Amino acid sequence: MEVGEKIGSGNFRDCFAVEGEPGLCVKRLKQDLGFFQRLQVAFLRPGMNTEELAIYTSLPAGLKPYFNPVLSATREYLVTARPLDYDGSHSRPVCDYGKVANDGFWEEVERIVHLLDEHRIWFFDTFLIGTNILVQRESEARWKPVIVDYKHLGWKAFPLQLNLLLRSEKRKKFFRCYCRFEARFRG
Repeated sequence: MEVGEKIGSGNFRDCFAVEGEPGLCVKRLKQDLGFFQRLQVAFLRPGMNTEELAIYTSLPAGLKPYFNPVLSATREYLVTARPLDYDGSHSRPVCDYGKVANDGFWEEVERIVHLLDEHRIWFFDTFLIGTNILVQRESEARWKPVIVDYKHLGWKAFPLQLNLLLRSEKRKKFFRCYCRFEARFRG
């Protein structure tokens, strides 16, 4: 598998296209992590990629269609699908749209939020800045959210937030993140 152009970047990983495979991408740990990030990866997040694979495999059936499939993972990299739109172009992150004015899309997002809460799966970075959810256009009118980055950061996030050891605090933070996401991107 030959890594192609860089298509995204997060706090710890870069995401790359795969040469000759438009429906795949690879996430790798960044080479230029700062001192505190290296410490965090070494001691608090050593299995970041395999953790994402484990989360995907354990998702309830009703949630799985909204999550980008993880195909394989090691400590160094993660191979996932790369969502495509109905016209063959690559799906883009919510932040690329500014405001998303598609009622069906937001109905699906609300369904995801309800299911995540029902199953007590409170991801914080999913609804952070609009880069971890892609808009997959299945037709001109039907748009679907696809979550492409999901890990349980919780109290391990920098700075350490020990209050997030409590379920009630996790739930509150999850909904605060979602409300800010909706206010910023709902058109």
